[in-house]
Amino acid sequence: MSRFSLIIPILFGALATACASTQSAAIDFGGDADPVTIEGFSACATDGPDRLPIDPDRPLAVFVHGCNASGGRFRALAEVFEAHGQQTICFDYDDRDSMEDTAARLAAALQKLTAHHRHPEITVFGHSQGGLITRRAFADKRGDGPILDQQFDYRIVTVSSPFNGIEASSHCGLIGLHIVTLGITAGVCAAIAGDKWDEIHGDADFMREPGTLVEGVGDYVKVVTDERETCRRYDEDGDCVEDDYVFSVEEQYNDAIDSDSRVVNLEVKAGHVEIVGQDDEPPHKLIELLQDNEILAETSPEKRDEIASLLRRLF
Repeated sequence: MSRFSLIIPILFGALATACASTQSAAIDFGGDADPVTIEGFSACATDGPDRLPIDPDRPLAVFVHGCNASGGRFRALAEVFEAHGQQTICFDYDDRDSMEDTAARLAAALQKLTAHHRHPEITVFGHSQGGLITRRAFADKRGDGPILDQQFDYRIVTVSSPFNGIEASSHCGLIGLHIVTLGITAGVCAAIAGDKWDEIHGDADFMREPGTLVEGVGDYVKVVTDERETCRRYDEDGDCVEDDYVFSVEEQYNDAIDSDSRVVNLEVKAGHVEIVGQDDEPPHKLIELLQDNEILAETSPEKRDEIASLLRRLF
């Protein structure tokens, strides 16, 4: 079997189609102003309201999902934030689109949001591919979208994101191979990954030239997951039938990103989906990490039973 033939099942596992459409809700900032619809922003609950109330005088957390296979539970974490008194909004996108284009759309959406949001503190979370998009949206020289408002104090949190490129997609960056195969390999990469096919490999400009974070980013918490020997699904005998390994630790580190003094790398032993919660396993590791770093509010004694009940319902 050729090395190239191995890429197909691996890429389908890591980059399966998830979000074929985007949602937008009318955001009600209160007062006498009419609700504002900003492309991509909606309530985080899957059955959320078409009209989303946001208090412009309170901090806001924005969630950016990953591919369905790796980030389907990220929205549930937003409900945990809401239960701790922190308001949230989610950004939806088609995960087969170019990540560069999606990052530009996220930057544009945030720019429109800050025109109505008075509190300067905004936290943006991205899981897996959503982390790549989040980080790129805050690059200072993208040239394809607005520079974000420097008057706001942005905090970035990314989780399990392959900033060094996806190793399984390395063939997608081999121009010589595309020439030899008369473009067949490039076509296969595009068929599997969509318009982002030439952005995901380690030699892509998207990975090698991530850009410097804008000055408005106060700090950046980067959660790196050690996904070795983790399991996503067990059979009735307790044997693992589907592992939870998607990206290696090496795929998640990138000197061009990690050299920024605002970046704090937090490495945790957890599976790719486990870290954001799966089936009957709540994301306890991530919740503890976020609370330790004052990103998620501490659970007060009187709310512990309520939060425990919420986690049982969500997971």
